[in-house]
Formats: sequence, C-alpha cells, structure tokens
Amino acid sequence: MGKVIFHMASIFPQSVCTTLILALIAGCGGDMGERLQSGRVLALHGLQGRWVGPVVPQDKSCGPVAQGLMSIGEKGFAFDPFESTTVIQGVVGKDGRLTGDLARLGPDHQNLSVSFEGSASADRSDTEAIEGAVVSGRCHWKVTLHRG
Repeated sequence: MGKVIFHMASIFPQSVCTTLILALIAGCGGDMGERLQSGRVLALHGLQGRWVGPVVPQDKSCGPVAQGLMSIGEKGFAFDPFESTTVIQGVVGKDGRLTGDLARLGPDHQNLSVSFEGSASADRSDTEAIEGAVVSGRCHWKVTLHRG
C-alpha cells in the first residue's frame, strides 16, 4: 500500500492524491472482493440492465410458467415474457413504475394486445426486484424479476 501511495503522490497533484487516498481507505472497511465476486449483477445506473424471472399464469388454461427477460435502458424497457414469442416495449417512470404494451393483428385479423405493469422495489437485504403483471385478454400472469 505504501508503494502505491508514493507513486500516486509523484503522479497526481496533492489535492487529487489526498482524495484518492481517502477513497482507498474508505473502501477498505469491508471485503470489496466479496461483493464483486458474489455473482450478483450490480446496479450502476438505477434500474438499467438485465432482469430475469418467472412469469406465472394465474389460471392453468393460460399456459405453463415461462422465464421472462427484461432489458432496461436509458429511455425505456423491452420485456419478453413468453420466451421469444412476444416483446413488450415500455417506459420507466421516475417513481420506478414500469408500463408497456404490444398490439398486433392476429391470424384472423382480430386485435391482440398484451400489456405489462410493474414496479421496482428493494427489501431489507437490499435485494432489488421488479414485480408486476402481464395481461392479455382473460389471462393474467404474475411476474417477479431479479437482476441477472
């Protein structure tokens, strides 16, 4: 550690060097490697990133449980609730509320629509989740997504 501080002092101005040393000392309070090597996806820009989890039908006639995949970017999200058959585009509100829908023509020229509404939350252990529902016609699915 002493060699690092010596080299930093020779490269950076004193104010920058002091700031970097304080950051190093503050970061050494816990085991930083444990969090970085945990296998968990860390949030860098709020909700942005990849989310995965089960999409569970509320009625057995609405199909089997599927694995949903959501990608959240700077301007919105894309959610694939049924393993590559449908992609719902939507927006993320400043309050963490997510809403989106998809409308298209079916094989007999009828209108088909699928919508998603959800919200982001964190529990006491700092585990983030997006919980919501997918609705299409009479079918409803419960969605619980985690970073992945």
